[in-house]
Amino acid sequence: MDLGRARRLISPGLRRALFLRDRGCAFPGCHRPPRHCQGHHIRHWADGGLTDLANLVLLCGHHHRLLHRSGWQVRIATDGHPEFLPPRFLDKHRKPRRNNIHQPLPFAA
Repeated sequence: MDLGRARRLISPGLRRALFLRDRGCAFPGCHRPPRHCQGHHIRHWADGGLTDLANLVLLCGHHHRLLHRSGWQVRIATDGHPEFLPPRFLDKHRKPRRNNIHQPLPFAA
């Protein structure tokens, strides 16, 4: 299912896995469902990032643009779910935040 460097675009199988893991836009507080979201490479594909579940996060268009244009960062936590680090001007400690609206499936972790 993971595509590595072979393809930049997400395959249908990888998209389904992303839908199951993130359950919608993964940005904290966003309610957008998976069908209104797009896959975002955490380490950008152009910078050598892989098209793999561990390097992707589901974001609505608004939060996808915000991530590209602001100091927010995203990473995959040790439990396999995305967490977001706010820019220093919002939180000087950059405490990780998660979207708790979309509850992950118990087997998706």
